[in-house]
Amino acid sequence: MITTFIAFVPILGPPVVFVPAALLQMADGNNFAGWAMLVFGFVVIINIDNVIRFIIAKRVGNIHPIITVIGVVIGLPLFGILGLVFGPLLLSYFILLIKIYETSAMASERLERIKTISEAEEL
Repeated sequence: MITTFIAFVPILGPPVVFVPAALLQMADGNNFAGWAMLVFGFVVIINIDNVIRFIIAKRVGNIHPIITVIGVVIGLPLFGILGLVFGPLLLSYFILLIKIYETSAMASERLERIKTISEAEEL
């Protein structure tokens, strides 16, 4: 359960979980399991978490990876642990709202130009 929430933190999330687990394995005398967990974590898990997650967010939600990182950084102090989810989400919604406003403004300008042209043609 803890891993699920900590995994939202960019770069630091997964190592906070698998490094202590690997150290516990080594302390119990399972050196191979501990080293294997460290190597697997740093080679595979971090790459999946930090690269593939952003690629999926870009393709599925058309969200730039920087938006996700900035959203997490802003969301944590504002919302606490829920900021890991709400930060990027609210930042994405804000950017979408700006895009909708820009599109509406351009459509209004285009409509005004069409009205002006049609009124000039009527005269």
